[in-house]
Amino acid sequence: MNSVAIRHVEKFPEPDFSRLSREVFADIQQSSVELASTLAAESSTSTSGGLAHPPMYRLGAYLEEELVGWSCGWMERGNVFYMANSGVVSTHRRRGVYSSLLSAIREYASANGAVAIRSQHSVLNNPVIIAKLQAGFHVSGLSQSAQMGTLVELTFHFSEKRHGLFRTRSLPYVTPDA
Repeated sequence: MNSVAIRHVEKFPEPDFSRLSREVFADIQQSSVELASTLAAESSTSTSGGLAHPPMYRLGAYLEEELVGWSCGWMERGNVFYMANSGVVSTHRRRGVYSSLLSAIREYASANGAVAIRSQHSVLNNPVIIAKLQAGFHVSGLSQSAQMGTLVELTFHFSEKRHGLFRTRSLPYVTPDA
């Protein structure tokens, strides 16, 4: 893993990045012809309604000049960094690449005033869910997606006080005698 460098990039090269993304997520994305045509139709008719999308922050993990992993996201309302998309090619998994990307995202988010990091993952993506739970993220919700099925939301709170508030409000009350 020592030879993989994490770098901020403005954009990933296309069509190579799209191919790499399809390859990385092939085992957890359940797409169909109907879903693909629905998503294509929606993207061709959608408008931003005049609202600008927050600037995307992208990190690439490079082995020399080969992109072997990435993570990208943006700041949301309330100073929460949304980690939108990450992936590591199969030949470089379990070598610390994702952990390095996660660490770099945490550093960036913290340096830019984030109070928390939020992400959503297919419930089938156990390696990432486990890595994030081990890194201090907590399950903060479940939702359904036409594209990805059931999603688990994970949140990392930068301050112990905020984490304590989360635990108090989200976990069932347990009496001290129990």
